[in-house]
Amino acid sequence: MLVYLFRHGQTARNAAGRYVGSTDEPLCPLGMETARAAGSDPAVREVLVSPLRRTQMTAAILFPKAEQRICTGLREMTFGDFEGRSAQEMADDPDYRYWVEQTQCMGPCPHGDATMVFQHRVCAAFGREVEQAQAAGQERLYFVIHGGAIMSIMHRFARPEAPYYSWLLQNCHGYCCRVSLDAEGLTLTDVRHLERVIP
Repeated sequence: MLVYLFRHGQTARNAAGRYVGSTDEPLCPLGMETARAAGSDPAVREVLVSPLRRTQMTAAILFPKAEQRICTGLREMTFGDFEGRSAQEMADDPDYRYWVEQTQCMGPCPHGDATMVFQHRVCAAFGREVEQAQAAGQERLYFVIHGGAIMSIMHRFARPEAPYYSWLLQNCHGYCCRVSLDAEGLTLTDVRHLERVIP
């Protein structure tokens, strides 16, 4: 089975370099334009999205005839007190400096998620969806989700292994991977970076 993971289109806060996690903001005009430029595949009949509008709006452009199925476990990380702010704005914020310098962005955000807990939640949800699709005999599985969710999935399952942040995608870019399910668990191999829906 092949899995396709696409990052949603750009939002206004993405463009401004701000943390956008649980904030449910729509695509900005440039995000809409970039999504359209990425092409579309009307043959896809189902796509998994998060509960947030930016994934659903992007999926409607990339896969215009697909039924969207919401998977709550794939929603983006909640950045708590850092939500909506940029790294530059928080350069002197002691909580932000601690999160970056002492936990390497893996500890809990004040009033938000811990990155490691977020990663576990996303990977568990992804694993369930893949196993169900494999059991149903599906040959392809499509996701339009978030940058953090894709990094978590690839860091956990992709082979060969690579650092977490090396998997960060530009908006509307994606990965195509082959799924292997065996006694050792789920792995993603034959990874291809996609700049368009249909290369």
